[in-house]
Amino acid sequence: MAGQSPLRSYVSRRHAEPPASPSRRDLLRGGAAAFALGALQVRLPAPAGAQETASPTADLCLMTPELTEGPYYLDTDLLRQDITEGTPGLPLRLQVLVADSQACTPLTNAAVDIWHCDAQGFYSGVNARPGGGSGDAAVIDSDTFLRGIQLTGDDGVAEFTTIYPGWYTGRTVHIHMKVHIDGDVVDENTYDGGHVSHTGQLFFDDAISDEVYRSVEAYAGRDDSQRTRNDQDNILGDHLDEPGFLVSLSPLDESDPRQGYLGVITIGVDPNATPQEAGFGGQPPAGGPPPDGRPPDGPPPAA
Repeated sequence: MAGQSPLRSYVSRRHAEPPASPSRRDLLRGGAAAFALGALQVRLPAPAGAQETASPTADLCLMTPELTEGPYYLDTDLLRQDITEGTPGLPLRLQVLVADSQACTPLTNAAVDIWHCDAQGFYSGVNARPGGGSGDAAVIDSDTFLRGIQLTGDDGVAEFTTIYPGWYTGRTVHIHMKVHIDGDVVDENTYDGGHVSHTGQLFFDDAISDEVYRSVEAYAGRDDSQRTRNDQDNILGDHLDEPGFLVSLSPLDESDPRQGYLGVITIGVDPNATPQEAGFGGQPPAGGPPPDGRPPDGPPPAA
């Protein structure tokens, strides 16, 4: 279908095809283990000339488990696709398909709210400097870079223009996310009200992160020996073998992965749910950051 993104094309094909036999629910009961493995296939940078296509392999009936909000969420309500604000880093075109896990269909008009650190490990809008190091703390505190909300379309897809996230001590590479339901768009650029039906995090293949941090200048100057890997992260933890956490990546330019990546993922939520929030909302935890200016190791204590 000309002009469609790979994820939107996938959704269109899925709903144009007749129901399979046995049903998705039968397949879910009988093949959950095999499905979980398939959903976590992450595409490494393609060699020149290779035909690489990103496509999600997730069942719309599965519920994605909740993960901690973390201490650096800010209620900015900014409705926008491009969340970079000129922040340097490797381009990332992120597509999130939100599925209604109760109806096993794409969820329309859900507000996907994401936030993550920049190439050097800094979050915007907080007094604490999570990435440590030098820089203008006042600018970091006043900005809203790498934060934003997008609504899902009829196909359940919300799309963002961002950068590949950096890292900071104690955590693996990740993007934070909330899904809001039944809110309102105000003045075309803000989102207000509704309820949170899901709080989670998105993760990235370590091998691709290694390559990005080695080859892109914006990520330089860090001691990679201090970086936490996926299997060491005590928030991702035992979820590595579950769908809905690891973003599937493919190069935007198949001949040169340094031009950026397309990232796609499917998450399943119950739109009627109001799960108890874990972790912190708003400012960093009481007492401020540890002496090196980085967030504390491990998940924050329960609110």
